[in-house]
Amino acid sequence: MQEGNFTIIKNSDITSNLSNGAFRLYVLLKSYCYAEKDNCYPSQKTLADKLNRSIRTIQRYLKELVTKNIIRIRHRGSISNVYTLLRKKIGNNINNSVNKARNVYKSYKNTYKVDEFNNYNQRTYDYKDLEKKLTAWQRE
Repeated sequence: MQEGNFTIIKNSDITSNLSNGAFRLYVLLKSYCYAEKDNCYPSQKTLADKLNRSIRTIQRYLKELVTKNIIRIRHRGSISNVYTLLRKKIGNNINNSVNKARNVYKSYKNTYKVDEFNNYNQRTYDYKDLEKKLTAWQRE
């Protein structure tokens, strides 16, 4: 058994109204977009070979994913296309914004002046000794 070769899929993606082939293609594209990457660029022939389908069938699946706003395709001429997973891109943008807000919150310093007038240790008094000195002073 081979370990470590898996792709995490959200439950909402599993139960979506995609066709089986389009779902398999989406999972394959998602496996190419590992970690923080939100785009990949495999050729249509590579995708067809991986899924054991024809290139024309892969093109139909890609069209279905584009019409449902799951991916965006940027054509690069004779080079392979760039496929951007839109849901992952939105999630990455949200996470980046949250992390920036946390960092700003942590780096925020209090701009109010801290009053240091009463910032000293309290003295300790020997009240009996003081009383003796005061009473002796009054007698004279």
